[in-house]
Amino acid sequence: MLKIMNTSTITSAVVILVSCAAQGSVVEYINNGRGSVPLHLPSDYDGSKDLPLVISLHGYTQTGPEIQSYLNLDAQVDDREFLYCVPEGTNDFTGAPFWNATDACCGFFSNVDDSGYLREIIELIQADYAVDARSIHITGLSNGGFMSYRMACEHSDLIASIVPIAGVTFLNDASCTPSDPVHVLHIHGTADSTVEYGGGCFFNCYPGAEESVLKWVGYNECDVTSESGGPAFNMDWSVGGNETTSTIYEQNCVENVTVELWKMTGSEHVPNFRRNSDPVTENLFGTRALDWMLDHRKPGPITCPSDINGDRIVDAADVLDLIGEWGSNNSQADVDQNGVVNIMDLLIMLDNFGKIC
Repeated sequence: MLKIMNTSTITSAVVILVSCAAQGSVVEYINNGRGSVPLHLPSDYDGSKDLPLVISLHGYTQTGPEIQSYLNLDAQVDDREFLYCVPEGTNDFTGAPFWNATDACCGFFSNVDDSGYLREIIELIQADYAVDARSIHITGLSNGGFMSYRMACEHSDLIASIVPIAGVTFLNDASCTPSDPVHVLHIHGTADSTVEYGGGCFFNCYPGAEESVLKWVGYNECDVTSESGGPAFNMDWSVGGNETTSTIYEQNCVENVTVELWKMTGSEHVPNFRRNSDPVTENLFGTRALDWMLDHRKPGPITCPSDINGDRIVDAADVLDLIGEWGSNNSQADVDQNGVVNIMDLLIMLDNFGKIC
């Protein structure tokens, strides 16, 4: 079930200073207690410019290196100037790698907190690298697509966009309560017999592609009126011609977010996005879908009023700065902007303590 390819709390967060060349990019490894995770950086990265962060999530039975090879986004890190992270899940009772995503896929009998783990990975990267807080994106194949939806449901304060491929959202709306709008691009083949385009059941049942999209149209408070994304285009080299059509929902959405469906007629569970002869220019996901992600930034400004010293984290230094301005009308320390620095400002700061901006 869900075999997609022929392959088999921050505690002591550490950055392992190991680097190597990888298709023009630099790879450093981060670790928040569950093993080393590769983070690809542009070869000229110096931390002077905030860059988008893209995270790819593997499918059930797949590994991090396999989803990296499949999507081949690391080959574009230098030219497109973004940070690229490829974490791994844990193994289930059969020994297969998985993400504990929705009740349908794929953490059966598991209580591993992959949602919390992935948030910690993002926050660790934010703390140690220059990340554009309005441009954090998650994509994933199959089980990784399910997991990208869970991240949008539970961490919409962080995530700008998700691009699930052949993976769907929660069937039960009560399981998904996003606090902020999130851009969604759902990619799915109509001939998918593993995660069916129209929905189906594994251990539990799951919604189809169109139902998943409409759920997010609702969460983002968009009108249900859709519009065409233009002429059909090619996304799957295994299907002849232009098999993919785009349907867009963006009318009256909260803060102008977009929900979009790319329906691949005749495509199976694992679309062939690229040709090996030229993995960059002929990588249809790495051009069109990566463009979509980087173009769909988190709406509105991201502010952190409790961060008095401007180091992008609310910590003890900010508390000391606030206490130093006690009773004054210092605008930076006056978190609630009521004209005086007092206990209310301190309480707000303590409520945000540890937040990374």
